[in-house]
Amino acid sequence: MSCRDTIHLICMYLEGKLSPSVQDEIEHHLESCADCRLVLDAATTTLDRYFGQPKEAADSQAA
Repeated sequence: MSCRDTIHLICMYLEGKLSPSVQDEIEHHLESCADCRLVLDAATTTLDRYFGQPKEAADSQAA
């Protein structure tokens, strides 16, 4: 899988919306491509920041 294909599918990958074979191809590509891992990390951080559980809610559930 190319970098272009991987980057195009990163959000669907994070949402678990890809077939197992495509997911495997992305994971194989990520193992050897530092640039795409950076894109994955940035996407994960962004999704966590905007769609993750608010800090206050997480703190109150832990208590």
